Amino acid sequence: MNVMRLDGRLLNYWVAKSAGLTLGLSNPSATARDDRDGGTWHPHTYNPASNWAQAAPIIADEWFSIEDTLLDWFGPQWSHIAGIADNPLKWFMRAYVATQYGNEVEDSIPIEASQFANDSVVMRATPNTQPQRKSFATTLFHQILW
Repeated sequence: MNVMRLDGRLLNYWVAKSAGLTLGLSNPSATARDDRDGGTWHPHTYNPASNWAQAAPIIADEWFSIEDTLLDWFGPQWSHIAGIADNPLKWFMRAYVATQYGNEVEDSIPIEASQFANDSVVMRATPNTQPQRKSFATTLFHQILW
């Protein structure tokens, strides 16, 4: 699958893999948050493609590589493209995955279904159906207030 088409849980999986995180086997509580420094992630709580707080350390550490990839894909005017300007975080994470794995990745998540036998998570290349926050400010305050 072309990295530029990654979305939702599949994109989050490839970001976690690119960051060297391993899958946490326990089912986290509803209030749990992923700790990038702890080296693990879980599909219920790790959403760097839509959560600026989780993506910010990646962007800060890998900005030059991410920007180089965006320049390769779209040229020097990449920041003025409407699709990128509308959802920059998703494009930053796609570019990050491309810096680690190139422009093509597998289109499925190689996680054994038995690990999620009690979960209701469907691990396919489907868009994230979680409700989106109304604004960046709401998301920021949510992250600050936990």
